[in-house]
Amino acid sequence: MTSDFTSDDEVPGTEEFEAALGRVVLTALENDIDLRGTWEYRTDEETPDVEVMIVELAQ
Repeated sequence: MTSDFTSDDEVPGTEEFEAALGRVVLTALENDIDLRGTWEYRTDEETPDVEVMIVELAQ
């Protein structure tokens, strides 16, 4: 897996975080990745591990 994102990229607030998250979600959907479910993101021991749940919303 390759990524242009580094921890040095700026995400100073919730609006920027939501925009970045939106780009990731849209790219995944465009590549037929089923996002539904629980995703774990494990980090080094200096920052907390997190779990993200993605649920498809009703129309």
